[in-house]
Amino acid sequence: MTGVSRDQLRAEKTLDVRGLFNPIDCRSLGVIKLALQDMRPGQVLEVLANRFQQREIQAWVRKFSHRLLREVDEQGLVRIYIEKGR
Repeated sequence: MTGVSRDQLRAEKTLDVRGLFNPIDCRSLGVIKLALQDMRPGQVLEVLANRFQQREIQAWVRKFSHRLLREVDEQGLVRIYIEKGR
């Protein structure tokens, strides 16, 4: 996404949603939504996901006016850094 390096990012919270993947009900998106509700605009959430969840999360973040700061794929473990929008 942007040119923000992983070293420059400081996530206020880390959330592991890899065990919640279900293409029918998208439970991982609901968990991400709840985590962001407790955060202030501008704070960063690090989400640990798999490659299948990655596209759903990308679309959801754009739809709800948050910002994808960076995505790192470490052999199937995808770290997604989301900055909470207004």
